Amino acid sequence: MRMEICPTRVGMTIKELYQEAVIEDFKSLIYLIEWLVYEKKAITMDRDARNIEYFTEKYRGRLNPELAAYKAKVEGRGEQEVI
Repeated sequence: MRMEICPTRVGMTIKELYQEAVIEDFKSLIYLIEWLVYEKKAITMDRDARNIEYFTEKYRGRLNPELAAYKAKVEGRGEQEVI
């Protein structure tokens, strides 16, 4: 059974979904889209937003650690150096 991560309208692009996520302040979705588009270069903003479901399945199991690392990078909180 597939769980829908992000409800989308038919024909909605990733860019439109991203814009809505920014307006509604859905941080997790914002980070997911940015990570897929800019870090992994796995998808482009003009693709159908429903493609995100495929990538959440593809990266299942390692998605949360990857997004946590991306969030830390974006927020300027890199790995803490051990002294």
